Order: sequence, then structure tokens, then C-alpha cells
Amino acid sequence: MAEHERSLLTNEWYVVPVSVDCAGCGAQTRSAGIIVGPTSLTNAADFDLDSDVFQKPWEQLEAFGLIERLGGRTENVERFVANRYHSAFSMQDDGLKAVCEHCSDSLPSELIRLAAMDSFVRLGQRRLLKNERLMVFSSNVMLTQFHGGTWIQESGIEDGGYALLLLCDAQDGKGRTGVIEIWHSVERNDYAMVLKGHGDREMLRRGFSDDLGQLVGDVTALGLVLTQLHLAQADSPYCDVARSLLLGELSRAGYQRAE
Repeated sequence: MAEHERSLLTNEWYVVPVSVDCAGCGAQTRSAGIIVGPTSLTNAADFDLDSDVFQKPWEQLEAFGLIERLGGRTENVERFVANRYHSAFSMQDDGLKAVCEHCSDSLPSELIRLAAMDSFVRLGQRRLLKNERLMVFSSNVMLTQFHGGTWIQESGIEDGGYALLLLCDAQDGKGRTGVIEIWHSVERNDYAMVLKGHGDREMLRRGFSDDLGQLVGDVTALGLVLTQLHLAQADSPYCDVARSLLLGELSRAGYQRAE
């Protein structure tokens, strides 16, 4: 196992139940830990979505990681984690904390660490874990990496069989520009996104299954705005269909086409 402090971007995370004795009230309490998967992406600590997204490339975690501390930009963490699992987590001191179900005191990470890892491996081997598949970003997270030996595997764009369909010009919150490539695999029925900065430098890649709406949501979560849409091959009917589908999802997300 290895501990690292860094920024985190992921839509592969699992909430695993734990049962421990609360040091505050002394009662046995049910709570939870959060495990992120190997497809999660990491970057430098205190990564800034508003200014660094086209500047600093992400690295794949390539292991499972127990979240020991989660802080930084926490709006979507509060929405997707604390508010959905309010008996297990709360936002305290600008960070997410596992809490006692009886007294609501925070549970120290060393108390739940082994219980969470054991629960993850045991439930994963029985195929009882659910990937939440919601994008979570933290600019300040402490992860303990480990190899869980579970059945969980996520396919990636690097496995081949993908075709480039669309190119989208994008802009961050400070006016910097880049390009988002949208790929599709017919065999997998799976979309993937590649984010590139200046000089065609790859900054991030993600897979999405068949949900273009999730792709649009993740672009928004990154603080990016799509400004232009281009076909990868101007005479391809497949690219044209992909454009129509994406325009529909963009419209539902509040985008309006310029006349």
C-alpha cells in the first residue's frame, strides 16, 4: 500500500459499508468508506479546474485507492456523496468525513481503513458492488492505493476498436482553448472522450458506455464550454448521426445553437 496526496477526477467509485466502534460515544456504528477504481485520474495537488485543465495532463491511477481525506472543490462531493449517504458521511471543515450514525462524530481514517478494504474485496469477489458512475472532482485528496483482487475491470479506449467521430472546440473558465475528441466503438457500444490542449497534447481520456448525456455532464463538471462542433470526416453518415445525437444532448443541457 502507498499513500499519496493529489487531485482526483473519477466516475469509478464505490461506497462500501463498514462496522466499527466509535471512539466518541463507544457504540458500534455502521458507516462507509469510498474506494476509487483504476480508471480514476490523478494530477498535482491543488489542481485548479478553472485554469489548469488545458495545462496539466492527468495520469491514470491503475490501482484501487481508499479515500483517506477528500477536500478542495467540494460542491459535487457534497451533492453526490454527502447528501446521498447522509447517515455515513457529512461535510466538516471543508472536507468529506465518515461519521458515526449515533453521535455524528467523525470517524478517523485509521479506524475504518482496514474494514473498508476488507469489505471492498469481500463484496467485490461476490459481485455485490455498485460503481456510482458520477463524476467527482477533488483538488485535495489523500489516497491509499492497494490491489484488491476483485472482478472489477473497466475497458479503455486504448484497447482499440474505436473510431473518431467528432471534434469539439472547447474553452475553460479563463478563456483558454482546447479540443475534445469524441470516439465510438461499435463493438462495445461505448463512447469515449479525449481532451487535448495546445500542441495536440493529450490531457485526459475517459470512457462513457452508450451515454452521450454523461459525456456532456462531465464536460460541464470540468468547467468547460463547447464552442464549435466539427465532423471528423465531412462525408461520413456515421459522423453526421453522432453530431445529431450530441446536439440533442447539448440542447437538453441548455446549449443553444448560433444562427
